[in-house]
Order: sequence, then structure tokens, then C-alpha cells
Amino acid sequence: MERRLKPDAFSKIMTEKKTEPTSFEIERKFLVGAVPPGLDRYPHEAIRQGYLALDPDGTEVRIRQKGDRFFQTIKRGAGLQRIEAEILLTRAQFETLWPLTKGRRVEKIRYDIAYEDYVIELDVYSGTLAGLLTAEVEFPSQEASAVFPTPPWLGREITEDKRYKNKNLAVQGAPQ
Repeated sequence: MERRLKPDAFSKIMTEKKTEPTSFEIERKFLVGAVPPGLDRYPHEAIRQGYLALDPDGTEVRIRQKGDRFFQTIKRGAGLQRIEAEILLTRAQFETLWPLTKGRRVEKIRYDIAYEDYVIELDVYSGTLAGLLTAEVEFPSQEASAVFPTPPWLGREITEDKRYKNKNLAVQGAPQ
């Protein structure tokens, strides 16, 4: 049985998320085995993101439009725990940088699904990645991530599968 948070608890999680300019991100990623019932009733936004720089050591610099908000994000590391720093951009700054991401872009609709004490971010990709569905869950600790009770609609875990990192999807396309 799927448990849901009350709307005020959901809002609190979303408001408190990523409030520090630099933080550790502890996140697990899954393929989606089946779309959860009533997907369109969950909050969702269109996302377009492109990569300005990708380093072989795992460091990435990306820009993202999420709804009417714009961000530049730097991530470093790989696997379950990574370092992340994010700043807001203006629309003009984003539009100036966007052409520099040509050939390294991802477009998707992100659904925020409250589950247990977490928010599952379900991404439905479009364009050359149409048909791909993934889900990510952020955790306050590695211990919490280890005991997360996955809902039945989540499929195989791909946290450590580099082919499913958004930066690789943007450059190489969907894995075969």
C-alpha cells in the first residue's frame, strides 16, 4: 500500500530542499518499471538542461530551466554521494549560456511524488530520449538511503550505472 504525505508535509520537504549553496547530495536513481497510477495529478514541471563542461573526473557544470526558474549547478563526484553547488540565474543569463550546450542537452517532465518521508522525482524524457523514465530520491544520510522502502512501480536501481547519468544521456543518448 502506497502511503502519501499530507500536502503541508510535502510542501515543507520541497521548501527545505537544497537550501545551502554547497552541499552533499545523497541520491539513489532507478528505472521506472511502470508509471504510477494518476501520474498527472502530481506536481510537475518541464525541465531543459544542458552541460557547459564535463570533466573525466566526474565534475560537471550544467544550466537548467525548471518552469520559470533558472540555475547553474556544479556537481563533483560519482555514485551515491556527491558534492553539489547551485546558484540562481536570470533568464537572460540562461539564454546567453544555452547555445553553448548544443549537443549536450536533456529535456524532460519531472513529477514530484510524495512517498513515505521522501519525494520521488520521476523524470519522463522527451526528444531523442523519449520513452525513458527514471526516478531519483534524495536522502538525509546514507543510512536512510539503505533502508528506503521502494514502491513497487520502481524498477532496477541504476545509481552506479554511469550510462544513466543525465550528462551521459545528454551526450550519448539512451543506453541500448
